[in-house]
Amino acid sequence: MSVSHANRRTPSYQPYQCHVCQSRFTRHENLKRHAKLHSRSQEEASLSCDLCQTTFSRPDLRHRHMKRKHPEYEERRPAKRSLREPLASKQERHGRRPQRQDVYLSSESSPESQESFYPHNLGDECELQVDGGIWTTPSPHAQHPLFHGHDADSPIIRTSMSATAERNRGLAVRDSSVQRPLSNESGCVDRMVQDAIDLERSLLLGTSFLKPTHEPNDHLQSAIISQPAAYGPNLTSCEFGQGSPDILLSSGQGDWSPSPRQITQGCDLFFTHVSHFLPFLHQPTFDTAHTPLHLLLSILSLGYQHGEDPDCGDQAGSGANLSTHCFHQARVLATTEEGRTNHSRHNTTLIQSYLLLQICAMMYLCGDDSACGLKMHSNMISLARAGGLMRPVATESSTTEDLEALWREFIKAESHKRTSFAVHQIDALWYQFLSIPRSISHLEVKHELPCPEAQWTAPSAADWAHRHLVARHSGPAVPYPDAVRRFLSSDMSPESIPVFDPYGAINIAQFLISSAREVSGWSTMTGMLSMDRLDALRSSLIALGPCIRPHPETVRRMHATATWETAMIELHLWSPAHTGGIVASSLDAVVSQSTSLAPSYEFLWEADTAQSVQPHVDWFLRYLDTSLEPDMEAPWVAVYAYKAFLIAWQLVRGGIPNAMRVAGIEDGDVEGALGWARKVFRRRQRWQLGRLILSCLDGLGS
Repeated sequence: MSVSHANRRTPSYQPYQCHVCQSRFTRHENLKRHAKLHSRSQEEASLSCDLCQTTFSRPDLRHRHMKRKHPEYEERRPAKRSLREPLASKQERHGRRPQRQDVYLSSESSPESQESFYPHNLGDECELQVDGGIWTTPSPHAQHPLFHGHDADSPIIRTSMSATAERNRGLAVRDSSVQRPLSNESGCVDRMVQDAIDLERSLLLGTSFLKPTHEPNDHLQSAIISQPAAYGPNLTSCEFGQGSPDILLSSGQGDWSPSPRQITQGCDLFFTHVSHFLPFLHQPTFDTAHTPLHLLLSILSLGYQHGEDPDCGDQAGSGANLSTHCFHQARVLATTEEGRTNHSRHNTTLIQSYLLLQICAMMYLCGDDSACGLKMHSNMISLARAGGLMRPVATESSTTEDLEALWREFIKAESHKRTSFAVHQIDALWYQFLSIPRSISHLEVKHELPCPEAQWTAPSAADWAHRHLVARHSGPAVPYPDAVRRFLSSDMSPESIPVFDPYGAINIAQFLISSAREVSGWSTMTGMLSMDRLDALRSSLIALGPCIRPHPETVRRMHATATWETAMIELHLWSPAHTGGIVASSLDAVVSQSTSLAPSYEFLWEADTAQSVQPHVDWFLRYLDTSLEPDMEAPWVAVYAYKAFLIAWQLVRGGIPNAMRVAGIEDGDVEGALGWARKVFRRRQRWQLGRLILSCLDGLGS
């Protein structure tokens, strides 16, 4: 063996993995120490440098930073007595100056705050690795998502913080030619720097900045940049803080809560426009007074995507601003709540909050907020497993004869079940759109299929009992994995499954879409085509059709039918993005990639391919043409419809007969097809996703 080969470094074995961020460690104690980062509050997780804006999770890391980056300040910094041991006794025992670590352990304002920051298990001396990065960042607002604190992309906050950092550095070193300032200058500089740090910290945490000894001087006040208004002059009467919640927190309004009128109207908007495609909250028994604030704000963040803020006079754009505000506020509250409790009941409300918030981030806010959405998805999956969401909840129905109590127990169990189905659906949706790996297998869902919609929507216990009694049951309830097997098996008839809510059929359709994606990926890698598997999936989808496609179709069920139609398209036409291994992190990238790949669909010009996919594309074209007010539309339906239009547009380019005849577009009329698409998607320009699609259509035309 050669010397160079013998000296080659062997990769370390890291068997311990964090279930939240998937970071890996060589020792279990390192994983335990790392896991505490996910449960810390923002205040506990941020130890800031006194001279720059770098923050740390542990005092020893801050000490190392001070030693390496600011050695001149360390030398002239007055020694402080450690809380762990009197200064005199340390000097007598060791015969040396106190170590700098002792100084920084005692640099906080109170013993209580120091105790919370003290590392009880230091373990390895290296920085913690999180998602390939070091847990040391240049700015409190550019931190890793695990901090769960503030957005890194708020331009106003970033400008303010960078300006303050520059001011602090200018105060600390007035002139690079001066090695040691005078003692009185040094004390003034130290005081001003500490004032700036304390003020920034109070702004971030939404607390007051009080200095009993002296007031901030003119130099410090000039370092603080005033926050510009995020709204136009016509929205200045709004009662909530302006801009994103990061700006809200920096303006000292971190304890903001919506007004009663905002809550009432926001919940009405949610149950009118959103709850039919996320039906896990029971409207007849929903009580805002007993709903956790993080869940209530999550509901409002989606509700106000469909209406305006009543406290702003229902002015145009006020609803979207309030939605964004509620989103960020709920995100902070949910993260704080996650670190406080492990109770399964609270886990369920947190899961529901994270579910609503990630949909708001990914499908409505889009852009940079998508990173927050994916992080919240990871948190949601962890909470779902830890809280047993995928297993039926224990009920006490056998111990009571009170009808009202029985109804309440039914609602509790059914809401728990429907939340698990929603988690499974959104996990499959991100795999379908973004090509990121799924986190939940269908085998993990141990629930029976959702009850019929009529029973779930019963307004009272008496109505529920009556609907339950008159419902025809063809047999015992079927667990979800068993239902999937029945639809996949050629020996068992799906008619043997009792009537269930089409909401549960969406999960089966999503499973079949995922299976088709796996077949396409396997075929792309191996060069072999498994027609047997494709035929089985096609037969299963056809058998699922009557369960998921109501007759007649209603606006509230369109999202279920759209999922089924998309599954049929996926079987006949594999996604080039997926087979090409393209992984996206936002819907912005998905829409853009779909547009750029559309001209490569020349294989659609083959008669057999066009004929097989045409009926399902036509469904989307009819839907787009007739949905004049798409307020009831699930946001992912717009993505499905846009992809269907891209197929139709390519068929028109290829001269395929009747490619868009259902929409009134003549054969070969490419410009007419683009004009029609701009018209139908302009109806969705209220939402960011609609504006993204319109922008891509402009690029497609050029």
